[in-house]
Amino acid sequence: MTAKIIGIAQSKGGVGKSTLCANLSVTLCQNAKVLMIDCDPPQHSLSAWYAIRDELYVETGLDIKTASTPAQLNSLIHKYKNEYNYILIDGAPHVNSLVRSMLLSSNLIIIPLAPSSVEIWSFTSFEKLINEAVKYNKNLTCKIVWNRVRKRVKSSQEVIDQVNKTSQLSAFKNIISFRVAYMDSFAEGCSVYEWTDAVASAEIWSLSSAVKRVVSKLGSVKQAQSQSALNFVKKG
Repeated sequence: MTAKIIGIAQSKGGVGKSTLCANLSVTLCQNAKVLMIDCDPPQHSLSAWYAIRDELYVETGLDIKTASTPAQLNSLIHKYKNEYNYILIDGAPHVNSLVRSMLLSSNLIIIPLAPSSVEIWSFTSFEKLINEAVKYNKNLTCKIVWNRVRKRVKSSQEVIDQVNKTSQLSAFKNIISFRVAYMDSFAEGCSVYEWTDAVASAEIWSLSSAVKRVVSKLGSVKQAQSQSALNFVKKG
């Protein structure tokens, strides 16, 4: 097997990257081997979640490693890419060399985005970074996941419609709504799949299925080693 590499990244913190990574990983590992790589030092929220989980469950099919530098990240991918079906990378809460390296190493970058002005402002600069990364990773696909959406709020839908109209990136049709189950389950080392909110569980399963369909069509990524690619990473 050769793992599909899925990075979860944004240019600001507090957008739900770690929560989304945890939930996707749990659903994917129900019938596949999944490795998570936590690239969010020093916070390491994903590692903290996994530590709680490890005390509660006998986990099968889901493992975690941490990386604090691009070299560590690339080494982990190279070492484990033939041992797992999926490698999910949880990015830092800002653009740094690790996030830039993720863009050059991933088949798919998932961008969690809430329909708020603050997040849209940060997303605009991140989209420019993606356009630069594609020069070095020709097989990179990036898609938005609308996250923490208040479905009955008119302004939320207006923001979504505007971004969908103006962005070069497409969004998954699967929307993650604003539900306390995502926060509560994460705090207990669980996913919403293992929680009591059937709607949240259905949302994450639907998104997981969509992610699998997308990555199944993507070719392998060969890490760019040109000086210009290395300079792109170092800019972080």
